[in-house]
Amino acid sequence: MSLAERACVITIGIPSIHDLETVAADIRVSDRRDMQGLHPGKPVYEILMGDVALSRMVYGLYLRGKIAAVFGVVPSGPGIGTPWLAASTCVERNKLSFARMSVRMLDMIQKPFPVLDTWVCAENSMSLHWHSWCGFEFASETVRIGRDRFYRAVRIVNKQKEKI
Repeated sequence: MSLAERACVITIGIPSIHDLETVAADIRVSDRRDMQGLHPGKPVYEILMGDVALSRMVYGLYLRGKIAAVFGVVPSGPGIGTPWLAASTCVERNKLSFARMSVRMLDMIQKPFPVLDTWVCAENSMSLHWHSWCGFEFASETVRIGRDRFYRAVRIVNKQKEKI
């Protein structure tokens, strides 16, 4: 197999209900833990559909044509959005390609939302690293939300960086 054949091809599209069901059924352990920490007792698919219903935009990431993740942005104020992402286990096998695509993905969704403001579980090192890689800045203190502690994380474009 050539290097080109092994290359990871990721595309963005509009996910179907089937795509959402597929991601929910094969969600990464870290995403499942975070979702259930915020919404104890609620099924992952129900949590995911709640995020979809509140979002202004929802996209799917496709790895070689198969759904790998879904993401969106919930409006939280003028020019401010709360991003969310739910990824399947195949993302863990393609971390570098996913990380590279993530910055472009966030740049795309920041056109209508110059400020992305979210919460990152302090115990989820994968999520902390991903948010840092993507240019989010973290508050120094954590806040308890649900059963876990979270850092507030903000990513701002086209503006002077504000204090968190």
